[in-house]
Amino acid sequence: PAGTRFLNEIAELVDVRGRDVIDLGCGQGRLGRWALEHGASRVVFADLSAEALASVPADGRAVALPHLWGEALPRCDVLLGGDILYRPASFPVLLDSVRSALGPASQAWLVDPRSTLEPELPVLAAERGLRWEQRRRPGGYTLVLVQMAAEMGIA
Repeated sequence: PAGTRFLNEIAELVDVRGRDVIDLGCGQGRLGRWALEHGASRVVFADLSAEALASVPADGRAVALPHLWGEALPRCDVLLGGDILYRPASFPVLLDSVRSALGPASQAWLVDPRSTLEPELPVLAAERGLRWEQRRRPGGYTLVLVQMAAEMGIA
């Protein structure tokens, strides 16, 4: 549900033109499809589900990647993750994957429908050299921006 709400304002927050994007835990791939439609140079649809990966669009810029949280991801400019913060036991490995994909100027945008997220998430991010900034959005979801510790700023 948060990924769908995020789509209503994503264009105001994220510029993907000419950028490499990962749709982490892609599910139906709505965030990745949006990125393709808005000029991403490449979109990696990463999910453990073969069913999810089977629905990756037939576009030369789209790549299906079987991915288990904790495994390294290719580097990207923008990582999008809709509704993936639901399993506290997996937070450390999820953040390991996010960290592996980020470079100094990369951004990870994670969204969740809950108004309050677990307090250990910013701590786990900091342990990985990441900065965590979250804000409740008017559309009824929580938006999180994760970047390398030297970068930050949600509009």
